Amino acid sequence: MSDWYQNAKTLLNDEFFTDWDDFLLSLVNEFNRHSNQPLVQDIAIRALERKNDMPNGFILNHILGELGLYPYVDKENFTSKDDFRRSIFTTPQDKSKTFHIRQAEVFHRIMSGENIILSAPTSFGKSLIIEAVVASDEFNNIVIVVPTIALIDELKKKLFKYKNKYKIVTQVSQKASARNIFILTQERVLEYDSLQGVDFFIIDEFYKLAPVSQVDERCDRLNLAFKLLYSKCSRFYMLGPKINGLVYGIENELRCTFLKFDTYSTVATNEFYYPLKVTGRDSVVDVERDSILYSILSSIGRKEQTVIYCKSPHRVSSLMCRLLKNGILTPDNSNNDLANWLAENFHSKWSLVEGVKHGIAYHHAQLPRAVSALIVDLFNDSKINILICTSTLIEGVNTNAKNIIIYDDCITKRTKLDMFTFNNISGRSGRMFEHFVGNVYIFGEKPQVELPLIDIPVITQSESASESLLLNLGDDVYEENKGRVKKFYEQKILPMSLLIKHQGIDPNKLIRFAEKLIENCNSWNKLMCWDGIYPTSKQLQHLSTILFENFNVSSMGGGTVRSASQLNRKLIDVINQVDDKELICQDYEYWIERDNNYSVDDAVQAVFNFKKNLVNYNLPKIIYAISDIQEIVFQRFEYSFGDFKPFASALENFYYPAAINSLEEFGIPSQVAKKIVVYNRNKIENIDSIDSVIDFLTTSGQSSYGELSEYELGFMKRALAYM
Repeated sequence: MSDWYQNAKTLLNDEFFTDWDDFLLSLVNEFNRHSNQPLVQDIAIRALERKNDMPNGFILNHILGELGLYPYVDKENFTSKDDFRRSIFTTPQDKSKTFHIRQAEVFHRIMSGENIILSAPTSFGKSLIIEAVVASDEFNNIVIVVPTIALIDELKKKLFKYKNKYKIVTQVSQKASARNIFILTQERVLEYDSLQGVDFFIIDEFYKLAPVSQVDERCDRLNLAFKLLYSKCSRFYMLGPKINGLVYGIENELRCTFLKFDTYSTVATNEFYYPLKVTGRDSVVDVERDSILYSILSSIGRKEQTVIYCKSPHRVSSLMCRLLKNGILTPDNSNNDLANWLAENFHSKWSLVEGVKHGIAYHHAQLPRAVSALIVDLFNDSKINILICTSTLIEGVNTNAKNIIIYDDCITKRTKLDMFTFNNISGRSGRMFEHFVGNVYIFGEKPQVELPLIDIPVITQSESASESLLLNLGDDVYEENKGRVKKFYEQKILPMSLLIKHQGIDPNKLIRFAEKLIENCNSWNKLMCWDGIYPTSKQLQHLSTILFENFNVSSMGGGTVRSASQLNRKLIDVINQVDDKELICQDYEYWIERDNNYSVDDAVQAVFNFKKNLVNYNLPKIIYAISDIQEIVFQRFEYSFGDFKPFASALENFYYPAAINSLEEFGIPSQVAKKIVVYNRNKIENIDSIDSVIDFLTTSGQSSYGELSEYELGFMKRALAYM
């Protein structure tokens, strides 16, 4: 079989090959052997690229139909059998779309009441099933849990067509209506107060329920989100890339069916391996990596859409700089307006500014959300042709990439890619109806060892369940695990309700901080007895010291905060609403005097890291906990106490109305949102409510947008199309 397969691939790659009747006869014979359908399917898909060369292409049509690849069957040459199939396999959302046979099986099993956990290739079309479930109109409140903001954006746009039947809720501050589609990360599922009436939920990339390290806070939160949703509703669909299976007992416990369709692909993939001869530090190995990359890009150029995977935002930007310096990409004028806007609002020497002029950009989790969403749109419109990214784009977001280059064979630092991530990345090459065949270029080694079966520790309470997760299970903790959380129940420093309320923060750290506060109760009281959003300089210094010394904020911010005094200065900038451009300039001017190798890109990354990882999420979360702890401790010793919650809320929104921060996820950059919201401050019913601001924007005209440039109006037009 392998000889036939290799020969068939060779013939298809030969642009001068013409003996199609013999080729198709061979394909039919192999199909009739029923010995290795995945390879037959792979060749049939590859043959689609040459179908116009085949005088008797109807034979390929017939094979595609027999393989269940009904979407690929040429409708102009339908037989009566094909018409019958179409009537059965047409999707509920669109009469022009057809399920392939495995999609149809999954969908109909869900609709018949089964809970499905699906393992399938990236190109399987798992999200089409999500849309079909929505279009079925069977459910009133559907929750879709996704791992990234980029996926929220993609799904929101895909499901917007159902806005007359459902309200699409993507943010915690949005109020639900009678019928809703909640598209949320696991953190937002836990934070959303009125998640009522759920009758179906979906978890995308469900393998993330299994922890990959001893401390995996996002995994814990996903497990708790699953527990919460399962307590409200027992009907679900979970999906992810190729996995081996589930830990024994999960299917029975959840009354679900695990479907494994790992070999059923809808695109074919060419894999090219480039073993690395050089070893050592990345800076050393990159010389060899770059040489290989330049060779590949020299042949591809900007003719085909290419995604390059790197393990970190710093790696992404440094590779961009080297590619621009190398000069293998030619500039054009198609993205000049974007380049000028980025230069004006961030920094003219930022590599992304020059990059978009050359048809290359990058994407990672720290980029402003509106900018990253625009970059994906430009890539899918082929206005950007090369996209360097981290795993945040790879995990579930669909692009029109034909080529995937795995530049780094690590996830972070020196942790090698696992099979999940490798399959997720490589599966992004090719796309139904755009590229039947994709290319994957791997620098280094392909992962050889499969990961173990997927565990869901909130169900199994196995050894992989963290202390924090077990703590949140309360009375449901198994007898054999009670010893692991016994210390939390026996301690008298903090009530259990507080430790559970602030899940996501290591309970050991909360207790140690409370002990320190008790020791310094008298001397710290004056510095902590405040409320409101404007602490005095001494109060802010003290809070900065608490944060830095007790909660490891330096690592949370990617090393952008190296001392308590530096954190204090940065928080003052947030309070004073210093804009991004000024923050970037300040950071660069400070560090370039101390490090000659420090770049503008380093400064940009430092500002984005601080704002995204610390100000917008981790710091407010910790400050809410500190506020509760000081209230309990000071009351215990009959001292006055403070209330830091208003400060945490203001900090989380960068001291602007909350809706400005929220509009980023609708594709409106904060620089644009500030102009609009401030300009219409007296016209918007509730300036902090994203629902109120959306209502105003969708009912008011362009005259309400204030002093926006022509390019900034483009942000508004794109955003309004999905509001």
